[in-house]
Amino acid sequence: MAGDRSGQMPGGTQAIGRALSVLSLLAGSSGELSAATVAAELGLSSGTTSRILRALVAAGLVTQNPRTEGYYLGSGAILLGQAAQRVLGLDRALPVLERVSSETRESVNLVVREADESVVMLRVQSTLPLRFEQHPGARFPLYTTASGKAILAFSPDAEAYLSSLPAELPQLTPHTLRSPTVLRRQLEETRERGYSIDDEENVAGVRCVGAPVLDPEGCAQAALVIQVPTVRMPPERVVELSAVARGAAHEVGRYVPLDRALSR
Repeated sequence: MAGDRSGQMPGGTQAIGRALSVLSLLAGSSGELSAATVAAELGLSSGTTSRILRALVAAGLVTQNPRTEGYYLGSGAILLGQAAQRVLGLDRALPVLERVSSETRESVNLVVREADESVVMLRVQSTLPLRFEQHPGARFPLYTTASGKAILAFSPDAEAYLSSLPAELPQLTPHTLRSPTVLRRQLEETRERGYSIDDEENVAGVRCVGAPVLDPEGCAQAALVIQVPTVRMPPERVVELSAVARGAAHEVGRYVPLDRALSR
């Protein structure tokens, strides 16, 4: 159980915080969720969960399936998401990702930083049978991902982030980096060559190359990542796709204003 994620908020905003937690949970789900699952995941009582869900359904942000009684995001949430994409320039960035995916036949993500996590904002999935399934809203530790390394390498607070990490990093796979010292070295390499590599460090069997989306000052809060099953990613293809990622990231940077909601 995750615990009540809004429990530390002032009383006047607690209900809003809980409603936002419910929306975030539904956004990260690949299907419907029951009220009991929502309550368990967020550490809420069944009564509180039911009241929140009823309010969100009335607002059109959540829909309940009358047959299964499960909940999923409603049309109101979709419209809000579309409006946010226009404001943030993501509607113009999406064709860039689609072109890269079409050319490489691989999955392409636009990822932003939120605190110590990488968050997938846009994704174009590979059409090949062998691929890693992922969805917008997926979150991962910065140090495990090509996106996180690309962003950190061009972030002014990279050293503060490194200093905040434990001496031994939690492992997501057998290949996850084990210490901040190794991560620091990889960030230096990323700055020198302009792209980052995730060598099965976040998901076993998946290699990624990432390039930073830079603002005019040369800082990054976003990255473009090409995600490939390891069997299709020999070393020579890493170099090939890194050039593609860098070019696409530069193009996306013309559309996505990093000083808006994409920044922390």
